[in-house]
Amino acid sequence: MNYMKPVLALTIGAVAFTGALPKVGAEAIVNDTIVTLGESLSSEQQKWVLERMDAPEGIEPIITTAADEEKYLGDSVPQAQRGGGMYSSARIKLTNGTGLDIQTENVTWVTKDMYANALVTAGVTDADIYITSPINVTGTSALTGIMKAYDQTAAETGIELSEERKELAQEELAVTSEIGKTVGQEDVAGLMNEIKAEIANQMPETNIEIRDIVIQVLNQNNVQLSEGQLDQLTTLFENMQQANLDWSAISSGLKDAGQDVQAFLEQEEVKGFFARLFEAIGNFFKSLTN
Repeated sequence: MNYMKPVLALTIGAVAFTGALPKVGAEAIVNDTIVTLGESLSSEQQKWVLERMDAPEGIEPIITTAADEEKYLGDSVPQAQRGGGMYSSARIKLTNGTGLDIQTENVTWVTKDMYANALVTAGVTDADIYITSPINVTGTSALTGIMKAYDQTAAETGIELSEERKELAQEELAVTSEIGKTVGQEDVAGLMNEIKAEIANQMPETNIEIRDIVIQVLNQNNVQLSEGQLDQLTTLFENMQQANLDWSAISSGLKDAGQDVQAFLEQEEVKGFFARLFEAIGNFFKSLTN
């Protein structure tokens, strides 16, 4: 798989590090790249992850611990979903005006859209992110590592995640986890994405208008929630509204995050296009042999 684009690189991974790279003269940022590694990987697993990331020489990874996960995720993610260890890693490349592009490997619980929604809410709107692990994991360690890395490199990167926005991201993860029990983890983040985009489009001014938008998106997706779940969603977006988030930036950051290549290829018009393309190519080569 091709996980990388030829753009400015800022790389982050949340998997353990105990000396796989030299520390003499090492820097936290090398070639616009940052690597964070969790504390649970063996030496062999560290090497596998770093090679998978194509980590630059001379970099000193930021270590992600269980205490960090408690700090950045708090009560937002059920303990059962934290996996009991720090394994998942993420490579992040800073981009400009492209939104978020996220790829995952061996991650079983946090979906690409869940990463995107939480990161955009926290203040990360432009990046190419590759998340991996040598074993199947839930993926919460990578999210923790990304948050920590942005915090520790804010002076160098100029990207600062406010405490208020990080708390909103935690709240969003908690609500996403709860709603996911009803609509499924694969669909819930896309639903959150749509609500954000609709709020950016309609720019509601009152709590009632926010609730109406939530109900509108739910109806469009044929989703039925309990009154309590509807209240959770409404309260979350009310809190976001009160935080004066830049909804246009959020919408822009999510514009590509919810798109799945396979879903795109399965669209009838796309399949028809490729069928015509392959037929034309076939006819061309036939003409060469006639």
